[in-house]
Amino acid sequence: METNALITLNGNQEVDGEQESYELTTLGRYMKKDDKYYITYEGSELTGYEGTTTTLKIKDGCVSMIRFGASNSQMVFEKEKKYVGYYETPFGSLSVGVTTNSMTVNIDEDGGEINLDYMVELNNSMPVHNGLHVTIRKVGNEA
Repeated sequence: METNALITLNGNQEVDGEQESYELTTLGRYMKKDDKYYITYEGSELTGYEGTTTTLKIKDGCVSMIRFGASNSQMVFEKEKKYVGYYETPFGSLSVGVTTNSMTVNIDEDGGEINLDYMVELNNSMPVHNGLHVTIRKVGNEA
């Protein structure tokens, strides 16, 4: 059953030895269907993803981040594996390589947390170290 959820994303990125971080709290949707969990939220001008819907799909040690709308992309996180995909923008496509260093998923029907530590390569550039912590808390009534 789909429910409203308060979703908090804390991310960090290390670029040329400099740490950059962000925090976003937004209202979204959370549901379990079969053996998968889905977290969906709308991007904003603040995140750089205005007009884009982001869905996190969680199943069996795998987290997929799928974006549709103004920008389309998919990143797949599996511990100690590399995934190569594409990031589509209005200006063209980029190849994206994601290597997951570590991943912790602790969620159930009431919400939970996801921790990702990963490297990203755009068009085979030098890898950039990233971290993402997602907290999901159900709010309100089921839809």
